[in-house]
Amino acid sequence: MVLTEDFTMSRTDEVHRITENVYKNIMEQFNPCLRNFIAMGKNYEKALSSVTFAAKGYFDALVRMGELASESQGSKDLGDVLFQMAEVHRQIQMQLEEMLKCFHNELLSELEKKVELDARYLTAALKKYQVEHKSKGESLEKCQGELKKLRRKSQGSKNPAKYGEKELQYVETISSKQSELDSFIAEGYKTALSEERRRYCFLVDRQCAVAKNSSAYHGKGKDLLTQKIPVWQQACSDPNKLPDRAMLLAQQMSSGSGTLLSSPLHSSKGNLVISDPIPGAQPLPVPPELAAFMGHQGRLMGPDGMSLVNGTTGVHGDDYWSEGGVSQGRPPSPQNQTQTQSQPQRQVSDVYSNTLPVRRPQPAKNKTTVGETRTLPRSSSMAAGLEKNGRSRVQAIFSHAAGDNSTLLSFTEGDIITLLVPEARDGWHYGENEKNKMRGWFPFSYTRVLPDSDSEKLRVNLHHGKSSSTGNLLEREDMSLPMPDYGLTARLLAQSLTQTRPRPYSMAGFAQPALEDYDSQFATR
Repeated sequence: MVLTEDFTMSRTDEVHRITENVYKNIMEQFNPCLRNFIAMGKNYEKALSSVTFAAKGYFDALVRMGELASESQGSKDLGDVLFQMAEVHRQIQMQLEEMLKCFHNELLSELEKKVELDARYLTAALKKYQVEHKSKGESLEKCQGELKKLRRKSQGSKNPAKYGEKELQYVETISSKQSELDSFIAEGYKTALSEERRRYCFLVDRQCAVAKNSSAYHGKGKDLLTQKIPVWQQACSDPNKLPDRAMLLAQQMSSGSGTLLSSPLHSSKGNLVISDPIPGAQPLPVPPELAAFMGHQGRLMGPDGMSLVNGTTGVHGDDYWSEGGVSQGRPPSPQNQTQTQSQPQRQVSDVYSNTLPVRRPQPAKNKTTVGETRTLPRSSSMAAGLEKNGRSRVQAIFSHAAGDNSTLLSFTEGDIITLLVPEARDGWHYGENEKNKMRGWFPFSYTRVLPDSDSEKLRVNLHHGKSSSTGNLLEREDMSLPMPDYGLTARLLAQSLTQTRPRPYSMAGFAQPALEDYDSQFATR
């Protein structure tokens, strides 16, 4: 009997200690770890939000690249592919944002609320269990104490039988209270384990909700990408494949001149794009502002048939760059200044475009009085008018270096270039240097058109291994200037100039002088 009671008491006390430890572990270990988990979750959420923000900028840039490709001549289909990529990743990003919302609302917010309430609840639950356990234990101990007293009395009494019935009642009461205490401890133990398990189950359940949204995010991304990736790879599998429209343009140009390759011509240092021609289109009509130029072709030619620089204007051409005043002759070099001032008439100055590198002035000579002219900054319209006369050869008046760009043509001053395409495009022409038989694009304003008479003369000179420089041609006795009145006002000419596209910079890497530099070189009085 005593052994049984001792074994029962030891087991009851052990379970009681386990129950208390379960509550303490929840409060002292689980809840602090849960708070740390919530803090790490917030850091993770913040990092994903930053990734989402960065992803938006990344795919906005991808859309911009698609826009550029869509505006290109040979990669319009790749522009559509880039748009599709941006759209697919936008949908994936939207799914990621939904996952982030679920992560915040379904996990972090719920856990944060639970952990705040749980601290007070567990403290109260443990205290209640301990109070009831103490009450039941004290009641049991009291009955056990009364039983011991009764047994001592019965042992010292002359009539112990009278204490037998009362002792039996105490034994039954003690047994009942012991059973009640054991049941209470068992229930408290199960309650404590249930409280512990409920908390872990809630954590796992919230993680399952997040995982479900994560699965939807990854599943949608997989479906979209699995469907689109083969199409995208097919679009970029052959970099040498060109659009049908570009191939048609190349074939038309190749059949028209017999010299242009079918590959697209473009510069790595500039956006030199050939406009798509309209089949069967006629040359552009001469603008009204240039009708006077075309009507006075004799005025643009010297007495010996030499033409002026491509796209030069009369005295009104300077109105485009300066606010007022007529363009004056460029001041002579310092060594010739005295001689120039003593002469009532001026020499013929070097004629060149404001957009070209500065050319060294020739020594002043006493020639027929002429006025210096300037080239139009945008010479496409004039070039188109000159090409209508059937001229196919030009002479370089400035040197041009292609550098490391294989699509450009290098030449030196005085070289003869045969034009291989019918019209200039945005101030650039395509031709073959007769000196080294190289072909490529070159700035048309660096050259002057040769009429048939000059072409024959220069062909003979080249045959003998000589070429005339532009400076010598300009110094000839019979060189005459265009008539000062072209029938155009500065306003009409400026209006026609604003309707043309600016000439691209040379790919040779020439420094483009500022407007103030040109003003200092072309002083007005």
